[in-house]
Amino acid sequence: MGKTTTVGDVEFERYIQSAFRIQTADTVVYIDPHRIDSGPAADLVLVTHEHFDHLDPNAINAVDTADTVVIAGERAARELTGRVSATVVPIREGETLTQKGVEVRAVPGYNSHHPRGFNLGYVLRLGGQTIYHAGDTGYVPEMTELGPIDVALLPIGGTYTMNEQEAAEAVRAIRPRTVIPMHYGYATGGDPQRFASLVGSECLVVIL
Repeated sequence: MGKTTTVGDVEFERYIQSAFRIQTADTVVYIDPHRIDSGPAADLVLVTHEHFDHLDPNAINAVDTADTVVIAGERAARELTGRVSATVVPIREGETLTQKGVEVRAVPGYNSHHPRGFNLGYVLRLGGQTIYHAGDTGYVPEMTELGPIDVALLPIGGTYTMNEQEAAEAVRAIRPRTVIPMHYGYATGGDPQRFASLVGSECLVVIL
């Protein structure tokens, strides 16, 4: 298992939990950066919700610049304002914003631990790929309404998120071309190999 993979013209690097760097030749996007102390400078940072392993001001400050834009739900945006040097832009479920040339749509992601509106999933278009990062969510019916997805980043930890079986059901609902499991091996369990076996031939599973 490597830390990075490339899909088309987009490189994906997984750090810890649900933290990713998603990069093309001219744009660098981080989602839920956590425990990162250096990396390519961010054009855009997306934060799904304000739990410590998803909203980490120190990690954002390690990769942001005065020109970086952070998109976060309203509560997370308030938490970040004044704590990062980047410009913070709030977003609500159902809204679509374009920042740094990247279109970002906030979509539902919820379960018994994360009431609706607390966590946001994001669908973004970058480097010719449509990418979905689910945040901390259960399998929700709105996943069938996301539209075509090239790469899905789905949690499998089972505590606070979907487990491997539920995430495999989500794959069948979303029908991405590639899926990368996340949110395992840190604060929760989750077996990416079991997830891959459950997905089977539905799509390509890349374990980072």
